[in-house]
Amino acid sequence: MIGNRDIPQAGSKTMAQKTPEQLSREFEGRKAKGLAKGGAAFWPNIIANAVLKLTAAKAGITVSALSELITKDAESSDAVRKAGAAEALARLRQAVAKAEG
Repeated sequence: MIGNRDIPQAGSKTMAQKTPEQLSREFEGRKAKGLAKGGAAFWPNIIANAVLKLTAAKAGITVSALSELITKDAESSDAVRKAGAAEALARLRQAVAKAEG
């Protein structure tokens, strides 16, 4: 079976017809899309690492302690870690709201 990417789209240029600037923009867009997907998929690891850090420190695993550690990850310069931490915070807040509601 031939995938959609093998079928030329109407009005699309082939790679040989694109300028270097167009190829660069396209690559950056794909890279950003991949980072966003990767970050979103990384959120369980962020939460797991926070739980492991709290356990190693023999500290209580509370929502506030988890939020604090995850917020530190959200301040990272690494785009994947930053996106994962943002998603982890959102999921944690959603779980807390669901439990309280």
